[in-house]
Amino acid sequence: MQTQSTNDVMAHNLRSRQVPAQPSDEPEADPPPTSVHDSAHRLQSLRKRVTFRSVNQDENNTDSTPMTDSPKPVLAKEKVPPEDLKPWPRSRMLIVLILFRWVNAVLTQTFFAPDEYWQSLEVAHNIVFGYGYLTWEWRTGLRGFTHPIIFAVLYKTLQVLNIDHPMLLVLLPKILQATFSAIGDYHLYKFSHCLWGESVARWTLFCHLSSWFVFYTAARTLTNTMEMILTVCAMYYYPWPSSMIKGVDPSQHRYSTGLYLLLAALACIMRPTAAIIWIPLCAWHLVRCRNLILALLVDFIPIGSAALSCSLLMDRICYGRWVFVHFNFLRVNTVYNISSFYGTQPWHWYLTQGLPVIIGTHVFPFILGIRLAGRAYRPLVLLMVWTQFVYSLLQHKEYRFLLPLVPIAMSFCGVSLCKLSKSGRATSMAMFILASNLPICLYTGLIHQRGTLDVMGYIQTIGHAPDVHIRVPSVLFLMPCHSTPFFSHVHANISMRFLECPPNLGRYRTEEATYQDEADVFFENPSDWLKTEFRPGSNLPRYLVFYDVLLPKIKRFLTSRGYSKTASFFHTHVPLESRIGRHVLVYSRPLKIPLAQA
Repeated sequence: MQTQSTNDVMAHNLRSRQVPAQPSDEPEADPPPTSVHDSAHRLQSLRKRVTFRSVNQDENNTDSTPMTDSPKPVLAKEKVPPEDLKPWPRSRMLIVLILFRWVNAVLTQTFFAPDEYWQSLEVAHNIVFGYGYLTWEWRTGLRGFTHPIIFAVLYKTLQVLNIDHPMLLVLLPKILQATFSAIGDYHLYKFSHCLWGESVARWTLFCHLSSWFVFYTAARTLTNTMEMILTVCAMYYYPWPSSMIKGVDPSQHRYSTGLYLLLAALACIMRPTAAIIWIPLCAWHLVRCRNLILALLVDFIPIGSAALSCSLLMDRICYGRWVFVHFNFLRVNTVYNISSFYGTQPWHWYLTQGLPVIIGTHVFPFILGIRLAGRAYRPLVLLMVWTQFVYSLLQHKEYRFLLPLVPIAMSFCGVSLCKLSKSGRATSMAMFILASNLPICLYTGLIHQRGTLDVMGYIQTIGHAPDVHIRVPSVLFLMPCHSTPFFSHVHANISMRFLECPPNLGRYRTEEATYQDEADVFFENPSDWLKTEFRPGSNLPRYLVFYDVLLPKIKRFLTSRGYSKTASFFHTHVPLESRIGRHVLVYSRPLKIPLAQA
């Protein structure tokens, strides 16, 4: 017994001298705590194991269920920025955005695209006041009235209140469009907040508001601008998968199938090419539906049918006959490729020139944001690639066609700036973005290509002269077609004419190579065209409006017919085409008044 007791004592001393085992990554069963210090140590070890397991689950793309109300363990890996920022007051933010876009509208005093006036305001002016030029698209049923009817309601309100002053007819449509753009800005903030959180949402909004191209187009009455607004609003209500919703609890995401389908349908009605974005998104939604047939019968088919029926009914009322404008639009632009009549670009134009130009210096945070966003947000990247791919198949390309993709690009910019803010480099990047975009915003909004709008103010004063009913003025625009607004900016039923440029719809396929419109015929030999059009003894227009580059070619005709320069307006420092000059000139001839009137 004594020998056994001695062995037990020696074994106990040997165990007490052994070095403690190193902790392993594998979870082990913890012995019961023997003191307060041991209890705290075991609790800290348990927290480390929970974080270790959560990170591993995130790396394996599996969802981890939080065990407590504490922050999600995935934040330990900094994959999602911590939400230590309180959301901005939504109503106050919307008011600030509206005021910002109103300033944006006032600072937009230049010409961008003819459709800003000829496919919206000019049509609305014709509906309300009974006069206004309708281009060939409206005479052949290619355009729907859903977009111009918005401004027709505004014009009608001014007419009923008897305040349809030309200044209000020019300014208020821009204010209204700017208000719509502010609503789009607001929904972009909410969309980015839903997917990434408050910090990313703030940086996204900053990038969007500082974008020179968004500032340049936000207050313009283009269908492309409305397409961008409706698309970003619909994306906020779209049911994104829970793996993409990191800013809020996925169960609290306020998506609405009916509302997003309604907004998407409205975008497609105003601009049929919006279907390029929404067909894959709707198909992806249907694939994820538990009951495909029920989703089609309850949401997709009823909402799509109702929107299309309203569009058809409105066009029936405005055209006076049944017209399926969306079918005509797609047929003419795809089968007959009429859009190529107005210029063609190479297949890579959107990738090498279009997108880089409209994104500008945001391209650096945009590329970085795509890399940082992760695999979960690849659907947004694929959507941008798909849209550019389809647009690239069409020969006619324009910068404004990519407007609906800009909010998505700005969201990725917000992701990268949020990441850079952790290292303190976001401020310098933000200053660089502001310094590079603000001068472009002011130059393109106030200086570049403003002459064609300023000259319409001059024509407006002529149209509202006190003796206009006695001596009705006549104006001829010797410029590329649709270079200026028309009756919507004059608001006087005077005689005005411009050089037309409709495509040869009747025999387009057989005479495509030889067909020339009126503008092309004129610019081939301006002097001969004028001599043929205005032979001796014919009625000459009182005013001629043209670019200064045309003056040397028609100066002899002007002198022989008694024309002299009346006004000159600066247009641009850098003309974009050979037919466009630096100044817009107005020449007039004295009006011979009969003795009875004198």
